[in-house]
Amino acid sequence: MGQEPDQSQFFVRAFKKILRLYKFAILVKMPRMEHELLSELFEFKARKGDFKKREIILATIDCISELGVEHTTYEAIAQKVNTRRAHVAYYFKDKKQLIIACVRYIVGNYQQMLLESLKNAKGSQGLLMGYLEGPFHWAKKNPAQLSVMLLFYYLCLVRPELKKLHEKIRAGGVERIHYILVNHMNIPTKDAQIMAKMIQNMISGYIIDAVTTTGRNLDLALEDLKKDVIYLIEAKQIPKKGRG
Repeated sequence: MGQEPDQSQFFVRAFKKILRLYKFAILVKMPRMEHELLSELFEFKARKGDFKKREIILATIDCISELGVEHTTYEAIAQKVNTRRAHVAYYFKDKKQLIIACVRYIVGNYQQMLLESLKNAKGSQGLLMGYLEGPFHWAKKNPAQLSVMLLFYYLCLVRPELKKLHEKIRAGGVERIHYILVNHMNIPTKDAQIMAKMIQNMISGYIIDAVTTTGRNLDLALEDLKKDVIYLIEAKQIPKKGRG
């Protein structure tokens, strides 16, 4: 019993690691009173300028979702936050820097929601199902943020420097899935490495499929994902002698 891995501590440590990269995440829809507690917990001190950056980032996300990236100008963003264009340019020198900040903010928000979905998970399968549910809950609640991430995937094709950020994001997801498979599903490490990548790809693929095709939605896609992942896990857990 003493050797049972502490899943909550693992995810808190992983979350702290992420927040060091995506510090705007702790400002997501939280009143100022909570910032001191979060700053202490995650070793991050919010500055006045960070609140203004948060406003600009949220306005940019809305603009991209409503107007498209071409029409997301500094003027349009400034109008959203009732400030001047020069004020936006002061914090973000160019649009690429601003989009990267948006992606980091979104990933932080996503990680917060994922951690919440894991808090009440019961049992090994419950933990894995909670992990699968997190991205879909985030996508349903934040369609504007999802549209920015779809844009980010495209930009990774044409801007190689963005691939590094994308690799870090995906590597974090694979690491957490791998942890669940090895420590809670009793999957051998080598197999878990392959399966973790497969499941990470399935999560992204099912979400993209749900929002870019007709006749499917995020709820149906999540149901299909859960069935397919359970099938994958059970197939791996069947002893070799029992296979036909």
